[in-house]
Amino acid sequence: MNFFLTFLGLFWCVASIVILATLLVWRERAATPPERSRRLLAVVLPAAAVLLGSILWTLLHVMLLWGSGAATVATR
Repeated sequence: MNFFLTFLGLFWCVASIVILATLLVWRERAATPPERSRRLLAVVLPAAAVLLGSILWTLLHVMLLWGSGAATVATR
């Protein structure tokens, strides 16, 4: 079960990085500089915060999954 959850967590991290890269490319393909700024502030920055936060959360839980005494920490 640990290997499956670890694989799932790593898959989520890679998928989040791909989504973030896609958003950055989408921002750069805007026609005008004001449109690029609007896309950055309205979409890319909030999405980046959520994606990077989920990556940190996932990596933390994968480390807890493999750590000694992780069951007692996870149940608190």
